[in-house]
Amino acid sequence: MQKYNNFLLNLRSVTRMIKKAILSIIAGVALCAASVSCIKDNVTYNYMQGKITFGINDYIYAGDVMQLTAGGITTPENPTWGWVITKIQTDTLYAPSIVVKFPDEPAEYSVKALAYHPDYIVESARKTVITVDTTHMTGSLKGLPYDKQKVFTDMRDGRSYRWERIGDLDWFAENLAWEGSGYAYASSPVMNHVFGRHYTWSEATGSDICPEGWRLPTNSDWENLGKALCGESVAFDTEWSGAAGRLTPDAYFNGERLWPFSTNNTHKAEINFNPLPCGYMQTSDCSFHGLATYGMWWSATPYNDTQGYYRYIYWDSADFKPGYTDKRTIGLNVRCVRG
Repeated sequence: MQKYNNFLLNLRSVTRMIKKAILSIIAGVALCAASVSCIKDNVTYNYMQGKITFGINDYIYAGDVMQLTAGGITTPENPTWGWVITKIQTDTLYAPSIVVKFPDEPAEYSVKALAYHPDYIVESARKTVITVDTTHMTGSLKGLPYDKQKVFTDMRDGRSYRWERIGDLDWFAENLAWEGSGYAYASSPVMNHVFGRHYTWSEATGSDICPEGWRLPTNSDWENLGKALCGESVAFDTEWSGAAGRLTPDAYFNGERLWPFSTNNTHKAEINFNPLPCGYMQTSDCSFHGLATYGMWWSATPYNDTQGYYRYIYWDSADFKPGYTDKRTIGLNVRCVRG
């Protein structure tokens, strides 16, 4: 029994020692934390002023040689500049201006510029750049039956367009890309050769936007197309059931499907109209929306004083639907027609 009591006394003594040690550690940690807090409160972080800029479009030609010059930082006056470009260079390249040769194969790259200074926090800016091969049928855009269609050359700029006889009319089988007005997709001129251009209704109807002998289709012209698609007369302001599935091709851009897979829109491309989901643009900030979601084309027929008619295809719908929107602030694609 005496041995057992001695054991308990020793255990209590050890326990008290452990408690004291723990309390001492806690007090020390608290003091350290308070000290660190005070140190942090006294630290001054210097942030650079301005926004890093370097001029390169979202889309460029594959094989382009580009000179990139960094700028935009106002404070400090002379930072050290660095560059990192995925798939092209593995180490940071230090220079305010560099020359980059992009590979000939279309691909996606991340371009990053960094600003350094010993007295300031590092600042950086990153941009995704996609290179494009504009060669017909074998370039970035694949899956369209261009080889089976007739070709028309626009004498204004020498650009060639594929066209198809559908119903009683000849239709462009690709979007108009005349640069006399309108906007290149993502403000990148190379995309004129892939998606055509986006025009406001006012631009599309206010000038001779289509080549000589061709015109912007009216609601009546669109109804003629609808009859060929649906097998019976249809009104413009109705949804043409099943028409989208008959028109949309299983097209790819740089290996990625443009029309996403859908059980509703099956991309049969029975008629070579070749619609692509190039979305729409807003003139207020020249921003583009709806890529791989909507294909939208103007009608020459006005809805009212401020809005114009258009037709559109939504990626997950089998119908080719009517719509109307602002004449001056929204840019859509254009198809030309004759006959």
